[in-house]
This record gives sequence, structure tokens and C-alpha cells, in this order.
Amino acid sequence: MTSPDLPHERPAGSPPATRAARPSPPPWLIDALLGFAVFDVVAFAIAADVGGTRADPWVAYPLALVLGLLVLGRRRFPVGVLVATALVICAYYTLDLPAIGLALPVSVALYSAAVAGRLGWAVGVAAALVVASTYFRLAEGDDVRYVVGYELATTVALMAAAIALGHGAFARRQRDEQRRHADALLEQTHELEAADRLARDREAVARDLHDVVGHHLAVVSLHAGVAREALDDVGRADGAGREDALAAARAELDLVRTSATAALADLRATVRSLRGPSGPAGVAEQARLDRLGDLARTARAAGLEVTLDVDLPAGTPDGSAAGAAVFRVVQEGLTNVLRHAGARAAVVRVTLEPATGTPGDVLAVEVRDDGRGAPGGTSDREGFGLRGLRERVAVLGGTVTTDAPDGGGFRLRARVPVGAAGPAPAPAGAPGNEAAGGGPA
Repeated sequence: MTSPDLPHERPAGSPPATRAARPSPPPWLIDALLGFAVFDVVAFAIAADVGGTRADPWVAYPLALVLGLLVLGRRRFPVGVLVATALVICAYYTLDLPAIGLALPVSVALYSAAVAGRLGWAVGVAAALVVASTYFRLAEGDDVRYVVGYELATTVALMAAAIALGHGAFARRQRDEQRRHADALLEQTHELEAADRLARDREAVARDLHDVVGHHLAVVSLHAGVAREALDDVGRADGAGREDALAAARAELDLVRTSATAALADLRATVRSLRGPSGPAGVAEQARLDRLGDLARTARAAGLEVTLDVDLPAGTPDGSAAGAAVFRVVQEGLTNVLRHAGARAAVVRVTLEPATGTPGDVLAVEVRDDGRGAPGGTSDREGFGLRGLRERVAVLGGTVTTDAPDGGGFRLRARVPVGAAGPAPAPAGAPGNEAAGGGPA
């Protein structure tokens, strides 16, 4: 008997249960609460009337309400709300109303501008308010030590805290977004690599099907013809000749059965390996030179400034083995830039250059970023990626190099012969793959 207060046991091997995330409050509710908080803080300062001003304090409350209402537009118009808030504060102090401070009324607007990525506006408006306030306070004869030593330090600290919190949230959101795009690009890379391996296996199986099963069927046809001739001899022979003809027919039919059995086994193995959701044609269509723009657009969506420079003459085959290798080099290069380089921009160049010492041309590709360069330690994933590139390009007769250029950053370069057609097929190695016309051993 199980107690209702105890958690139910999970089956072995099942994934751990995850607690459902609490729904976050809607943005409009958060903005309304922030606006009310701004109004409440300013209204409290007005009611306190620390400075004992001559003006009627009731005139100040509508301006406090305006400051609170401006917060409602902080997501859609962060800069506009910031500038309007600063202007309302300036207008407020020109009316000789109760002191409300400087940092608290504008803190939400400063945070909103910074979290929207407008750090320059936030710093500029904050600096302008601080300079103007300090100047007029000193011009009115306020105590220098109090204004500069206490109020200025407090105001700057509060404003800086609001801006720092907003910019930190903005940077964190950008990093999360970039990480999501990088993970998606990396997952796409792994899926395409797995599909490439499957396609190569299927191509090898197709060659085996032609070399092995085709040969078996040719042997079956040959021995079936010999067996038929032996059976014809049975009808024409008598005595010992009849027995010899029957023995020859049986031997040929045994060979037919052996070859047919081997062919059936090879065919079943081939069919099992070919079972899958997609064929090699779909893989070949994904890794092409004319799809480099898709990689650049994916990286740009992750926040990386990508310059794609493809200078190829007309007639360059997009779907060749060399083109597929260049596509993989660019894909791996941009993935590493997003995940490891800490870069803001990357340049991808693909050109057709004359080969040195060998006939034909080569596709030259370069991926360069403005990041921090090669890290001191390399993760297993990054190491396998570069290693896989070198193996892929080496099979086609090309080379892959990496270095840190003088201008900083990291550079990945590859040269792939245009006429490369991939590795030669391995021998089938199946039984009965002898020269044409021979029988199985």
C-alpha cells in the first residue's frame, strides 16, 4: 500500500519528472505595478515636503501621475519614455515644487532603456540630468559639501545601479538567444553529418548490390543454362551416360541453389540497411554551395554580423562533392564562432583558385572572426568538429588549416579540388565475387 503523501515511483529508465514552470505575470501587469510604484514614491516625497517650498504641493501630484503613466509605454518606446521622463522632471523643478529627488523618478525609465539595448541613451540622459541638477543647485547657493559629497554620490549610485541592472538583463538575454541559435545550428550540423554518413553507406550498399547480387544472378543464369543442357542429355542418353547427365544436372542445380541463397542473403542485408525515413538524394540537396546564404542568415539571426563573399564563375557545380565539403566547412566555422569565439562579426569568403602542382582548380574557403582567438583548451565537441572537417576534406584531396591572424580573431581555411568525387568504393568482399563466368568456390 502506498501513501498518498509519497511520490509515485517512476519506471526504471524513464526520464526524471520536471516541475511545471509557474506562469509569469503578463507584461502589462508588471508595467502597471511599476508605474504605480513610481507614482507612489513621488507622491510620498511630495507629501513629505522636506524642503518646505512655497508652491502649493497639490499642483505636484498631476506631474507625479504623469511620471507613473509614462512607465506604461516603456517596452514599446523605451527611449521616448526616458526622454519624456527627464523633461517632466526638469519641468517639475522649474515650478518650485516639493523636492522629489532625481534618481528615483527616472530609475525605471533608465532601466527600461538599458534593457532594450539603448545603453548610450540611458547613460547620456542620466549624465545630463546629474550635470544640470548639480549646476542649478550650486548656482542657487546650496551647500557644496552636501550637494557634491552626499546628494551627487547617492544620485549617481542609484542611476548607475538601474542602468547596470538593465544592461545586465539585456546582455543575459542576448547570450541566451545566441546560445539557442548556436545550439540549433549545431544540432542541424550533427543531423546533416549523420545523414551524410547514412548516404555514404547507402551508396556503398548500392555498389555492393550491383557487384555482388548482380554477379550472383549472372552465375545463377549461367548454371541454370548448363543444368538445362544436362537435362536434355538425360533424354538422349542411356545407361551410364544417363547417370552421368543426371549427376551433372544435379551439380549445376546445386550451384544454382547456392548462388541464389547467397544472392537472397545479400539482398536481405541490403534491404535492411536501406530502410529509413529518407534517402541520399535529400541529403545531397542540403549541402550545396547555393545554400551558403542559409547558413549566413541563421548566424545573423543569432546576432553575428556575417559578411558572405562568394566569388565563383558561372557553371561551378553547386551540388558536387567539393561544394558539399565547402558547405560543411562554412557551417562548422560559423558554429564555432557562435559558441566559442565571443565574436561580433565573421567574414566568409569562397573563391575558385588555380591549383598548384596539379591540374584543375580548387575551391578556397575562409571563415574569419574578430573574437578572442583560439582558446587554450579545446572541448571534445570542437575537437571532433575540426577533426571531422580535416577527414572530410582530406578524402577529397584537400587541406584544412587554422590559425590566429595578426589582426586578431580566429581563421579557418580549406582548399578542396573541384574535380574531387569522394573516396573510391571498398571491395564488396562477399562470397562468390569472382571473375565473370567463374562459379563459386
